[in-house]
Amino acid sequence: MIAYVSGILKEIEDNSVIVDAGGLGYRVFTPVNEELMRVGIGNPVTLYTYYNVREDAQQLFGFLSKSALRLFKQLINVNGVGPKFALAILNQMNEDAAIYAIASGDYKALTKVSGIGAKTAQRIVLDLKDKVGVPDTADLTMPAAAAASAGEGVTAEAIAAMESLGYSRSEALHVLSGMQVEGKTTEQIIKEALKHLAVF
Repeated sequence: MIAYVSGILKEIEDNSVIVDAGGLGYRVFTPVNEELMRVGIGNPVTLYTYYNVREDAQQLFGFLSKSALRLFKQLINVNGVGPKFALAILNQMNEDAAIYAIASGDYKALTKVSGIGAKTAQRIVLDLKDKVGVPDTADLTMPAAAAASAGEGVTAEAIAAMESLGYSRSEALHVLSGMQVEGKTTEQIIKEALKHLAVF
């Protein structure tokens, strides 16, 4: 019914925003993440939307990219995963980390999202593993950016150390792929990665 909402970002709340579109303020439930914060209050924003109608409520869910909206729709089609949990996954993990976890079969990463238990996480992986659009599963063993910048030995040591601290492999790989790790020791990489994860 509503393909997108485009206007001025007026407010950012815990799990939603207010967008002023032509003088009307639309509340859109959306992942409140770093990408959204970069848009900034008072600036133009476009959110691709899913209109959810229930007996007791009408809700608009929106995303900065069409790919995130597509993943959201895939998630809500999994038995036991409604819009609330699908949004929580994209809010707490972000799109890339969620896709990586699903495609690599790392259901434990999904269980770190509030409200997602092991059975639901396994169901998500089972239903969506072949649908999330990762072009080459060979890439799931090690993100190219992390391997190229750090060297497999140091990166592997950092990943192993983070896994021993309770983080999933997909979480470790995701945060390392976004870091500049060239010339750093394993200890330095781990400390920086843990800072990123603490903020996330």
